[in-house]
Amino acid sequence: MSSRRSWFMDEDTRNSLLKRYQTQVASGASTICATLSLTPLENVKTRMQTHNFKNVGECMRYLWRTEGPRGYVAGALPPLISVTVVRVVNFTAYNWTKVKISDQMKRLTGISPLEEYYKRGSLPTFSQFLTFSLAGGFAGLIASPLACPFELAKNVVQTSVLVSNRDQAAPGAAHDSSLRHKPRLGTIGAIQQIVRRYGVRGLYTGFRLHVMRDTLGSGFYFSIYEHAKQLVAYQMGPRQNGDSRMGAPLVAGAVCSTIPWFLTYPLDTRKTRAQSILLGKSKEIGEASVAVAKSSMYKGISIILLRTSINNMILLSLYETIMAKIHKLP
Repeated sequence: MSSRRSWFMDEDTRNSLLKRYQTQVASGASTICATLSLTPLENVKTRMQTHNFKNVGECMRYLWRTEGPRGYVAGALPPLISVTVVRVVNFTAYNWTKVKISDQMKRLTGISPLEEYYKRGSLPTFSQFLTFSLAGGFAGLIASPLACPFELAKNVVQTSVLVSNRDQAAPGAAHDSSLRHKPRLGTIGAIQQIVRRYGVRGLYTGFRLHVMRDTLGSGFYFSIYEHAKQLVAYQMGPRQNGDSRMGAPLVAGAVCSTIPWFLTYPLDTRKTRAQSILLGKSKEIGEASVAVAKSSMYKGISIILLRTSINNMILLSLYETIMAKIHKLP
């Protein structure tokens, strides 16, 4: 029986590849959509962490008046590439690890946490929580070496105007539009300068903080997501024509993103501050360090909670939808 052909492969081959790499396809596609939609909020969050703005509104006004529209999309390429790659690695490692942990627990106790989890009407158990937390933490640990250099480049690019023009970055200078015409450091240029000044090790500035943040954060992220989705599905009752498929990931996505970020945000702030001033002159680095030392470790938390909740609602609902579509392929 012949199958229909697309422009480069037949349908059977395409469906086989999609099923084999369903986690990678679903996580990659959903990450690209979610990342592109929220780049402006990410830029505001980074500047809030690295400069002593009084509030989000002041930061956004300053950004518009001094850097213009480009300030909201600065450093967009590194997170689009890195977050997509890291998220694919993260989801792949998580799904593989949770199966291995569940199988080991079944051998030890006779009960598989995953089998219990996927039963209709099931509720959270400690063994499920332990499985998801350990698998999530391992996934965050594995992805950290890939994520750190790209995130560092993003932070440096986003704050390059602030750091190199520290004397003009006071709140009172927000009406001065001259910084719009200042040359902005590009991603490739930032990486080259960091390597030239500090060597390859410079790309891993703040790596220990990054590992701590992602290991803890990813462990909380996946365990909270799985259990929040489980509880929402339980409250919504049995699925009818798939109507509840989108509701659970949307609610769980908002919950699982905000709690881990609130717990790990001080680690992220310390990491971002250490990375963002790498390419300043000695005097500028000193001034920047003094300025940020006066501000809270939770500076910019409101914007990141808004960004991450929307991001993960988009990401996880799309992820689950794509996975469901692939499962239905012949």
